[in-house]
Amino acid sequence: MNGQRDTIFEIAKNMKIDLDEGQKFISENLDKLAIDLVQNSKKFSFPFFNKSSEFKGLYIYGGVGRGKSMIMDIFFENIRLEHKRRIHFHDFMKEVHSKIYSIGQKNKNIDPVQVFAKKFIEKTKLLCFDEMEIRDIADAMIIYRLFKSLFSLGLTLVTTSNQPPENLYKNGLHRDRFLPFIDLINFNMEVSQIKEGKDWRKSLLIGKKTWLNPINSSNENIANKIFSQLTQGFNVKEEEIIVSGRKIRIPNSAGGIAAFDFRDLCEKPLAASDYVELADKFKGFLINNIPSLGKNQNNESRRFIWLIDALYDRKCFLIATSEVDIKKLYTGTEWKFEFSRTISRLLEMSQVVEN
Repeated sequence: MNGQRDTIFEIAKNMKIDLDEGQKFISENLDKLAIDLVQNSKKFSFPFFNKSSEFKGLYIYGGVGRGKSMIMDIFFENIRLEHKRRIHFHDFMKEVHSKIYSIGQKNKNIDPVQVFAKKFIEKTKLLCFDEMEIRDIADAMIIYRLFKSLFSLGLTLVTTSNQPPENLYKNGLHRDRFLPFIDLINFNMEVSQIKEGKDWRKSLLIGKKTWLNPINSSNENIANKIFSQLTQGFNVKEEEIIVSGRKIRIPNSAGGIAAFDFRDLCEKPLAASDYVELADKFKGFLINNIPSLGKNQNNESRRFIWLIDALYDRKCFLIATSEVDIKKLYTGTEWKFEFSRTISRLLEMSQVVEN
């Protein structure tokens, strides 16, 4: 049976990705962690095993496109552990705030954070976060107490981030109250950096057109093939996510990449903040069936502007099928000035990556 290291190497090879030394080092650390987790799960009764283990997780940081989430996702998909969960960091914190509020309302004489931690650990031994980033003071003020409890109960945490622990919540309000969480990470987790190097997604997109028009079977096949290459080795599935209380259907998603139909994104009453949340959640987007936008699509055009702004600002990549060329996308007048920026950003995002 292949270990995590061999599995990650094999999937990367199938995706035609040459892992560099930093990525191999992370893969080896995850391999050691997987062995520790699986062996302990067999020795002890869940959730009370491995409380005293020195190695309670892995904090992986590095630049955008360095394969952090890809490697973590392969690890998560392939580790043979029943009680595991993979979630975006901000979604997890929303869940935490909602549940501890509910617990506190029911009983004012208990610590809701402790109660939440004990209930959470009953179902989750391994927790994998994508993109740990502390931006909210509410998160900053609670996260130390929360993870101090979870680690003491035996949680193993694997998380990715664009920055080292000491830079989390930098210059944030009341940061002195947050600093114990940094110490908690350094004490309980192996902190590993993937140093600067090639962007693995860009390497897969070398020489490929990513804005495909017109809409026909040939271009649809090309877009689907690119999506398949980018998600190879992951469990592609349909899902429904809640964004600002609204349900959004994602026909296919895997490995931090989501495929949408234009109608699902721009013909529904979504706000600019919803697109920001989506762009925080996924690294890449395949958007099918983008129409020519004219005077009868003012609402759709405005939402499309917000969408592209969110993707561009968060350095997401875009693959699209459209009726028309980018420069001919908007024929209306209502958003002519705003859409000129959108056109410029789309042209930049759709440039063919050179080797």
